[in-house]
Amino acid sequence: MANRKDNLVPFDRREARKWTRVADYWPDADAHIASVGWAKPGSVGDYAIPRRPDQLRKESRRGLMLPVVAVLAAVLLSLWGSGALQTKSDPARGQSAKSSGLVFGLCSEGGLTNCVASGDSFYLGGKTVRIAGIEAPQLYGAACPKEVALGRQSAAKLQMLLNSGEIETTRVSQDLDRYGLLLRSVSVNGKDVGQAMMDAGVARGIGDLTRSWC
Repeated sequence: MANRKDNLVPFDRREARKWTRVADYWPDADAHIASVGWAKPGSVGDYAIPRRPDQLRKESRRGLMLPVVAVLAAVLLSLWGSGALQTKSDPARGQSAKSSGLVFGLCSEGGLTNCVASGDSFYLGGKTVRIAGIEAPQLYGAACPKEVALGRQSAAKLQMLLNSGEIETTRVSQDLDRYGLLLRSVSVNGKDVGQAMMDAGVARGIGDLTRSWC
């Protein structure tokens, strides 16, 4: 029975436990292992790669830029608060020019020096002036025959007003319209031309652009 137990558990014997230690293969291993300078546990930061001088200069410049930018921002805010950087009003705004003794024809009949192009625009000294605040039916590019007829009436009304006395054109906040025409408030003998055109029913306020003339 004992022999059978030895057959089942052969490694319980003393001979089977031999050659299981380092010392069994290397008798003086402990002395050699003790003399090895093993590296101690550490972090990646302990072995940082030295930085090049040019990298150090760049980082130094970035560090100096932060306070400079902060100072500049503070100066700009101070100037803005004092109004020094705020946009000033156009000195030409409100300037007016007067003309008298001029004779206006219709541009459709020839002549572009002083003539009426439509109920809201005319040539004055060869420059196209758009009357601010109104919209008139067009002669060119009209959407229907009714607009063409209204455009002729509107142009004739403006021609009559411009030929009735002294013309004064006053610059408004917006110098040019979307087509590049001079945008001006126009009056004749002190009476507003735009309002007179609307009162006659041949022009309308600029806010009514969505309404068709047809």
